[in-house]
Amino acid sequence: MMFVLAARSRSRSLPPAPELRVLAVFARACDLATPDGAVVALVSPAIGDGPLNIVVAGLEAALEGVQPGMTAAWQGDRLHVGPLTVSLAEAVPWDPRPDWVYLRLRRRRIHDHLALLRGLVPDLQDLTGLPKPVRSFLEMAGRGPGLTPAGDDFLMGVMLRAWLDRPEPEAWCRRLAEAAAPRTTTLAAAMLRAAARGECDASWHALLTALVGGQTAALAAALERVLAHGHTSGADTLVGFLDRDQYGTRTKVPVSAKKT
Repeated sequence: MMFVLAARSRSRSLPPAPELRVLAVFARACDLATPDGAVVALVSPAIGDGPLNIVVAGLEAALEGVQPGMTAAWQGDRLHVGPLTVSLAEAVPWDPRPDWVYLRLRRRRIHDHLALLRGLVPDLQDLTGLPKPVRSFLEMAGRGPGLTPAGDDFLMGVMLRAWLDRPEPEAWCRRLAEAAAPRTTTLAAAMLRAAARGECDASWHALLTALVGGQTAALAAALERVLAHGHTSGADTLVGFLDRDQYGTRTKVPVSAKKT
């Protein structure tokens, strides 16, 4: 059976990719990879917007005929994957980058509200799939369980915090991501590079906005969305954002890390 579905939204970070292959297929998502390691993710509305995502309603039934290794192609405003064609003509562009200028100007207010956020999840460490603390952030790459290894989720949280706090976050995050990428999976490497660009999914946009306001109800709702991501991915990322220093890792990125 052939399926033609219309995408609801697509990340602005995704350029058309003429040559793709199916990397992995799940109940509500299909990950496609380019020869150079970029990833395009077709996801259901239940997963929602993210740096790599194209959101497609009705995707679940269509994915039953899609298998890893299949070729795919993005031609104009259509993406073809086995029996599935996704029209991008009416997809709403979604910006995966929060307004970091706005957030950094309100950094002190956000810091004041971090204790409130921690208080909402006192057992956070117990929710993670993280390995034991290591000597440097780079040693977290590719470590631990999960669709994206838990250590990589931790690094994504570290980089989001860097975008909030560091004087020159882009250069620091890029070095970390490029050093970590060869140590992990194709999907995790693509997500690390997105985080290095200051990009995150819609649940993190909501959490960062809630941290500015400091209202308990809004924080709790946003936190629930973050923690619902993956088996432990949301918790792993949150630990990287909140408790990177307490986790026993050095903040210094090795000078040998590749610069781009």
